[in-house]
Amino acid sequence: MNHSIARRRDLLSTTTEVPGAALTRGRIFWHDDSYTDFACLRCGAERLTLRDFDQRDPAPKLHMLSHIRFLRAMYMKRQRPRIVAWLRLAEDQAAADLFPGISPTTDEGETLLSANSLVTYTLRQLVARGWLHRRAGTWQVAAPATEATWRARGEAVVAWLQAENRLHLYTAPWIATGDDDLAGVHPLEDVIAIDRIGYVRELVWHANPLAAFNTAFFLLEPNDCLSHHSGLGEPFNLFVSEGEIQRPPLYPRATIFQRADGSWKTGVFGLADVDLCVGDDPTALPFAVDTPAPVTAYTRRWAIPAHGRVIGFTPPAPQRHEFTIVNCQVVSYKQGGELEIPQNGFVLSCAPEALSDADRAGLMAGQANYRFRDYRHAGIRQALQAGPQLLADGAVSLTDSTLAEEAFWTDRPLPDGSREVGVVPTMFPLDVDRTRAGRVGVGVTRAGEILVTVLVGSETGGVRDARLDSAGATLIELAEFMAEMGAVQAVNMDGGGSSQLFFLSGLATVAGGRLGLQSVHYERMVPSVGVVR
Repeated sequence: MNHSIARRRDLLSTTTEVPGAALTRGRIFWHDDSYTDFACLRCGAERLTLRDFDQRDPAPKLHMLSHIRFLRAMYMKRQRPRIVAWLRLAEDQAAADLFPGISPTTDEGETLLSANSLVTYTLRQLVARGWLHRRAGTWQVAAPATEATWRARGEAVVAWLQAENRLHLYTAPWIATGDDDLAGVHPLEDVIAIDRIGYVRELVWHANPLAAFNTAFFLLEPNDCLSHHSGLGEPFNLFVSEGEIQRPPLYPRATIFQRADGSWKTGVFGLADVDLCVGDDPTALPFAVDTPAPVTAYTRRWAIPAHGRVIGFTPPAPQRHEFTIVNCQVVSYKQGGELEIPQNGFVLSCAPEALSDADRAGLMAGQANYRFRDYRHAGIRQALQAGPQLLADGAVSLTDSTLAEEAFWTDRPLPDGSREVGVVPTMFPLDVDRTRAGRVGVGVTRAGEILVTVLVGSETGGVRDARLDSAGATLIELAEFMAEMGAVQAVNMDGGGSSQLFFLSGLATVAGGRLGLQSVHYERMVPSVGVVR
């Protein structure tokens, strides 16, 4: 393993101190004549809070995220791309409550329990069938009279979206829209559901923290959001807030967490490390992970050991009852197997005799809860999972096998010319010592302080200029740098164009988003932040 592309030649830095925190900023010079800007924040353990964004004004996110997807389509040389975007409910509702009397069953036999899922599925199907139009600024459903179920479903969904001002058609300002039959709109790539996401700058303006930075991985690429249960901007993997598991650990990945005594530690958690409880029943429902059993939790990695690839659906099983679970919500039900596994959730597959009537009713009611199986983790106050692990016991813990062990498996070409959709994050480079990118790491010092490190890197895509742009770092370089700065444990957070650190209401790093444009920097919306007070 090559530990660096080019060893560091020199380093310049300056430190700003305030009561309870210190920010060191500087520049690393490399032997290949590139450089990397960095910002490193040190603060007391009690000052850090991990949180998700609150839902705010939908207009900026509908516009900005549609713009991002539009520019991606332009980069792929598509002619006259248009994006149909809708804003998901921040607090999801049951499909039957929001759309009473409307059939929630898909053509594949999946019953959609979630209103968010039903809306996304409906919009994509209307576009795919050519039944959605926009005339004089008004959305219209043109399902034929012979399709009574689809006409009722489409009209109910579109009427609600228009009444709530949640539906948006985006194209470039230089392209006249006029009346639009949406021909050429790709139902999976161009019809996007937007989740609770926002600018870190907006949080800084409203909450005025000492510092704030991005944290969690989230659904971003088109292949992250293929499922109708997924929303662009939706975070995934373990998140604990105020002692409650808000999102389960889908894959065995590195996590930073705060224990009952207030101290912080890092470790690896997976779905096997939590119990699943249905509704208000405190009794755990036993399950195996990715292994055939009376009750099995299937994640998107289940087929990798046996088939060497991601299949993305549960195995055929005529008698089994299967429930799609995203975070703490049961979003769909199907019998017979072959149920799509979303990037942000898992499928609970149950033999008929394995579920009591109460369990089945509880799952159909839509609520799941989690608790840690190990009693030593019962007092965890906060936790956030990303990965991979960078430092353990003061030493770099990265090896050539680390990413595979933490279930990183990205999109890849198949022999027939198609592409296999991987495991999120689907565009993560599968090396620890070759690819430089913007990086964010959160660690703990020997004295128990929190150390947040951002190594700035602009998105590549042919637009990075080695003379003008910070080069970022490899995972090994991030780990080594954090160790030099005093961390003894550390976890890699979401980086790339998301990398950002605010300090005293100012941006301490240059935004890494480019959207394919030379010398233009975009701050990226993110769903979760670390806040230092």
